[in-house]
Amino acid sequence: MTPHDNNARHTDMAGKRPMISTAAVVRDVRDRIASQALLPGSRIPEEDLAQHYGITRAKAREVLATLEDRGLVERVPNKGAVVIPVDMSTTYQLYEVREALDSLSVRLAMQNATPDDWRELEQWLGPPFEQSLRDGDIEAHVDTIMRFRDRLTQLAANPILSDLFERIYDRTRVTMRRVALLPGRADMGIKQYRDLLAAMMRNDVDAADRCVRELNSSAREYIQRYKDYLL
Repeated sequence: MTPHDNNARHTDMAGKRPMISTAAVVRDVRDRIASQALLPGSRIPEEDLAQHYGITRAKAREVLATLEDRGLVERVPNKGAVVIPVDMSTTYQLYEVREALDSLSVRLAMQNATPDDWRELEQWLGPPFEQSLRDGDIEAHVDTIMRFRDRLTQLAANPILSDLFERIYDRTRVTMRRVALLPGRADMGIKQYRDLLAAMMRNDVDAADRCVRELNSSAREYIQRYKDYLL
């Protein structure tokens, strides 16, 4: 495992060796769980975590406590910290909450976005967005969606909203990638995201809210229809 955030490394007060922040370790483990480099049911021993990242046992416990708080691991007697399996019922409920947060994020972003912001978002959802799907590069396709969503959250400029989104994405990123592979879902999503952006650029709050509901409700329908495949 190689920490993703090299900038998080710093030198300790004695100047003897590079250190890595607790937050950077949390981000790296979160990414590994989302990409399934750490599979559901995998154990994350405190001692191994401390040794791999070069952190103290106390910091390793802090990392595991944060991951537990985010619903990514659970403490199991005689096993320690274990990656929580994907629960489709919970995932469905998370998508319901995401819809409400999406509506708020979109409204706030519409208030704060500049013409340059709209142009940037249009480029992201332009021909390359569709081409990545045609090329079978589902990772690039989903990454564009995540960048688009992250940018709207940034434009919303609400730290509490950002934290809530981050917690939901931590627990749904695996499902998002699997849903994108389902028959017809990605093509539908391209149109839905473009319709949403168009409504936002027109400053049509009602239309944007309808787009948010349509996007999320169709995702939930796919989750329900293909739940056996997604598990």
